[in-house]
Amino acid sequence: MVKRIPDEEQIKLGIRTLDFNIPEDHISRFVVDFIDEYYPLLGIKENKKKKGRDSFPVKEMLKLLIYAKIEHIDSMRFLADMVKYHDVYKFVGNGICPSERSLQRYREKYGKYYNELLKATLKKASDVDYTDFNEVSIDGTIKKAYNSKNKVITEKETEILTRYFEGGRVSQEELDKLHKPAREILENKKISNQEKLYLLDDIKTQFTLSGQKSVPVTDIEARWMKSKKGNSQISYNIQSAVDYDTKMICAINVVQAPTDHYQLPKIVDKAINNTNVIPRFVLADTIYLNEESLSYLADNQINGVIPDRKQSKEKIGRLNKNPYHKDHFKYFPEIDAFECPEGQIMYFFNKYTEKNDDLDKPDKIKRLYSNYGACKACNCRENCLSSTQTHRTITEYGGSLKKAMWEKMETEEYKEEYAKRSSVEGPFGILKEQFHIESEVVIGKTKTEERILLDAVAYNLIRLFNLEQEIKNDKEDIVDFCEKISVQEKLEVRATIF
Repeated sequence: MVKRIPDEEQIKLGIRTLDFNIPEDHISRFVVDFIDEYYPLLGIKENKKKKGRDSFPVKEMLKLLIYAKIEHIDSMRFLADMVKYHDVYKFVGNGICPSERSLQRYREKYGKYYNELLKATLKKASDVDYTDFNEVSIDGTIKKAYNSKNKVITEKETEILTRYFEGGRVSQEELDKLHKPAREILENKKISNQEKLYLLDDIKTQFTLSGQKSVPVTDIEARWMKSKKGNSQISYNIQSAVDYDTKMICAINVVQAPTDHYQLPKIVDKAINNTNVIPRFVLADTIYLNEESLSYLADNQINGVIPDRKQSKEKIGRLNKNPYHKDHFKYFPEIDAFECPEGQIMYFFNKYTEKNDDLDKPDKIKRLYSNYGACKACNCRENCLSSTQTHRTITEYGGSLKKAMWEKMETEEYKEEYAKRSSVEGPFGILKEQFHIESEVVIGKTKTEERILLDAVAYNLIRLFNLEQEIKNDKEDIVDFCEKISVQEKLEVRATIF
């Protein structure tokens, strides 16, 4: 950019580059350098227009979108203003001035490359030896979907509307009983009846897939889920894998399942694909402890670190206060038996398989332990048994893999390893509190995942930048200390600082 600079003696013509006002250690420089270095790995082919103005360069647009996320800007209207007037955004975008509509279009069109950008951040961390991805923690959280909990349609209403638009017989009384969301579909004149039938057919599919009693109309792929406060809301389940050493996000997986039970294989697969490393340890909480997860870890020769319910409660000091609760029955793996609070041994006596309603999930294995004779002669029967019980039975779920996991989690080595699992909580908190993922206006499972991946890319770049600054600062601090001692003590300090 050319600008005239007034001077007391004469008028001088000065040349200033776009970065003249940007500090050398500013994060915007780090973002620009990162995209310049790793953009070729994305393999994006830009088609040039034969007519009209050329499209905005994708590389510069990605820089703007990522840097805007780092600054927690989600409004493309606000970003369009910033690229016109703010020096940092002019530098990041290399002087381009896209409109709000162009920014929105590029953000959606190139969403499929956000996971590749996430891979690039992980490659950068590996290239500079910040981590070897030995320990990966996984966890899930729910994100509220862009759909009011009142804007839902029932299966019966879907059937009535389908019959009506297909020309079938529908009474006026049935139409009058429709709730507001269903009536909006009925009275909407902006779309044809055929398009309404396509929408209703998609809603029917979601009823089949979800098994739930109602489907949201705005975002039909979202599901009813319970928040940590116990409230039901229309949400998506966000699975995340986080590296312990750098606290960087290794993978994001958006699913429709209301719980985390069977999500471990998918999120760990994504983490392995993104890092090109099979982790030595995968750390997860109790909800992931099942035969499917344990079989996956065993097949891939990964050390799982997953406590059972009792071990988890014991760690946080929340064992049941009732002394005769199952929490206070001690297990002895060497003889495969339990000891009750009164010191009696309860032996294994039966095992059977319980069919899982979901054909894609493995059957449940139940193991039963009891000691009828000891219970019959026990003086504490009234405290331990209900009025209908003749003896106490302990039921354990899972086979040999779960038993082996329990034994591992009783050792100090694995207890210390599990203490590192909390590293997965930090990124979730930052994405919710600083990146405001709950308020992002995005519809559909795929688009939701793409937007959160963009947040994850911005988060990872902040982590990389901070790690780089920490190393530089540590080195500068040591140099300053050495120089200070040298001057004060009048000594010649010889040191090599790496």
